[in-house]
Amino acid sequence: MKQLFTWFLILSTALILTGCDGEAKGETNQTITIGATAGPYSDQLKEGIAPILKEKGIKLNIIEFHDYIQPNNALEEGDIDANLFQNRLYLSNFNEHQGTKLTALFAVPTAPIAMYSKRHQSLDDLEPGMTISLPNDTVNLARSLNMLESYGWLTVDPNVNPITASEKDVIDNPYHLKLNPLEAAATPRSLEDADFAFVNGNYAIASGLKLTEAVDVEQTSEDFLIYLTVREGEEDEPFVQALKEAYESEEFYTYTLEHSQGYVLPPYQQEQEAKK
Repeated sequence: MKQLFTWFLILSTALILTGCDGEAKGETNQTITIGATAGPYSDQLKEGIAPILKEKGIKLNIIEFHDYIQPNNALEEGDIDANLFQNRLYLSNFNEHQGTKLTALFAVPTAPIAMYSKRHQSLDDLEPGMTISLPNDTVNLARSLNMLESYGWLTVDPNVNPITASEKDVIDNPYHLKLNPLEAAATPRSLEDADFAFVNGNYAIASGLKLTEAVDVEQTSEDFLIYLTVREGEEDEPFVQALKEAYESEEFYTYTLEHSQGYVLPPYQQEQEAKK
């Protein structure tokens, strides 16, 4: 009987330890999978956010994408928990045309779209017939055209939605500029042949371009800031709250000041800056 009791005690202890071990693993092995375009936003996650989450026992798994289509498809299909690469207007246009149900949650420090050149130093270098590369996705193409119009280089049809305007909506091109829409990822490489190129911030930085070297930088509105995006209905999930707290933390604000100079700050970091 004594031997039987001893075996029962050993078995009970083993079960308790197994249960405790499983619970501990549940706490320390939480994983959030985020898709991001290679460059500043994946770097923010790796260097700025992952260490903060790690302190809470959460592992951040980052999947890098090289276009603006696959991150949303992967999110819609449930392959990732969130993505980080797009502004609210791009997302709205994507949802409308692709039938997806994705939600923009909060903005992050954003590298603005800018116009670069390897041949010219100033807007004053404009000459007739110059070639200009632009990202070909709907929203960023329109942003680039709006900047060109603000320079007085061309005129876009005022009856067209300024967020969806394309090169086909240019009604006056007095300098006979050659507009060359390309995949956004290809615009940095086009600088070898084009006079000017509009390059999205993430692709500019990933290719080694510096904001301080740009011929002109967009005055970015909140609609064009990059937003963390999730599936509709998951806005209140615990992983979302963990990410939000990490981005709004003092630690990440310090990281931003050190590593993201020239970026447009989201509202919560503007508030942090105002308190300094």
